[in-house]
Amino acid sequence: MAATLLKMSKIKKRFYETVALAEVDLEIKKGEVHILLGENGAGKSTLMKILSGSYVPDEGEIYWEGRPAAIKCPADSLSLGIGMVYQELTMIKELSVMENIFLGRMPKRKALPFVDWKQVIENTGKVLSTLGLEIDVHEKISQFDLGIQQLVEIARAISRDAKLIILDEPTSALTDKEVRSLFSAIKRLKNQGISFVYITHKLDEVFEIGDTVTVLRDGHSIDTINDISSVTQDLLVCMMVGRSIDEQYPKMNHCTSKEVLKISGLGDGKAIKDISFTLHEGEILGIAGLVGSGITELLETLFGLRKAAEGSIQLNGETYSPLSPKSAIDRKLGFVTKNRKEGLLLHMSVAENITVSSSIGFSRWGVRNKKKEFGVSEDYRKLLKISTPSVSNPIGKLSGGNQQKGAIAKWLCNQTKIFIMDDPTRGIDIGAKVEVYKLLNQITEQGGSILLVSTELPELIGLSDNIVVMNRGRLVASFDARECSQELIMEKAAGGL
Repeated sequence: MAATLLKMSKIKKRFYETVALAEVDLEIKKGEVHILLGENGAGKSTLMKILSGSYVPDEGEIYWEGRPAAIKCPADSLSLGIGMVYQELTMIKELSVMENIFLGRMPKRKALPFVDWKQVIENTGKVLSTLGLEIDVHEKISQFDLGIQQLVEIARAISRDAKLIILDEPTSALTDKEVRSLFSAIKRLKNQGISFVYITHKLDEVFEIGDTVTVLRDGHSIDTINDISSVTQDLLVCMMVGRSIDEQYPKMNHCTSKEVLKISGLGDGKAIKDISFTLHEGEILGIAGLVGSGITELLETLFGLRKAAEGSIQLNGETYSPLSPKSAIDRKLGFVTKNRKEGLLLHMSVAENITVSSSIGFSRWGVRNKKKEFGVSEDYRKLLKISTPSVSNPIGKLSGGNQQKGAIAKWLCNQTKIFIMDDPTRGIDIGAKVEVYKLLNQITEQGGSILLVSTELPELIGLSDNIVVMNRGRLVASFDARECSQELIMEKAAGGL
């Protein structure tokens, strides 16, 4: 049996009247991948911030390799051999790979106060070799895809002789190929005795990469399972949310025969060519494809972020030429972006975010009616069950799931009829996902229509009425969602006949 590397016992943390952690226990073995599960707000981030030295616990004990450890700042955590790789990468884009790895710790020449670049290159090569990574260390980090950047972040932790690496949602923005590379690197390091705390909302990853799983809920330790093969996804979901979710994809059919959006031969002269499909009232039309398939460019063209060079668009039977996002918004289209930082004003209040796209009724002579904004926003807060003490609070302080509800509320407030949704459940927990799924049903029940993109194929199949598949900028297949499979979609997306 592997020796214990880390033990956190009865950890408590309170922020004013809010109890973030209540006697939480966590034990990590040497050379294991320990999965940490829980809904947003369960206490995962707070526990890891204590471990990385950003927070100090109010009560509880931490033991490192069998000895009591005091972690009062990030330097204490680093000195023990604990490395943290955040979901939002922290590298400096304009610096090279080797400069990012050894930033602030560059080896100096013995006699002169200059950087020993030969030693830097040699040390970088050594640390990258532990990951099986062969790249040009002189190249700017910005020249590499997110998967490589993620591995370089891990390499930086290894360069500090990390014995435990914390990975926070490491695959949320990675392609399938990049995920495979990351998992290979994790397994390689695990075999060298390095341990991982792996935070994820993707339950299939628990069984693919994990050795042990601990579940948190509302700041409490619910259970630790040492034999992952003894549990099911349904059981883990039940442990996370405190109830069983009888239907993961609560799909309701509201699709009618009325055409609301008809695209014929659409192209931008570069990334998309000859795209044709029809969206009906009350329909959820799924769009599937690999990275680089042209999906992003298609969505941007429909919303006026990119100009169409050919083809035509009919919106409710009338010609539609999206010259700008404003023209799309005026025609009652809304775009829920993959990156919430792009779709929301995180420093502004929930109320301001909900009403920002709707000028009618909220302003007079250029002055916003704050009282009316607050009242309407409060109505949407109740309707969508947005968890916040007040709509005057900054939306950036909300959980990912509640931010996504705010993004949808913004378009509902503008009386949007066609929703373009790019991975709307990315980075949110299973309970919040089900709430978003129910919102999609509410939209279609009221006559709205949705173009839905999701990197999770089971979700795309479970929510859509019909699915189209893109490959290399072209639409290559169309299916009734009830009659297709993940394998069939992937075959078409990869270019199969």
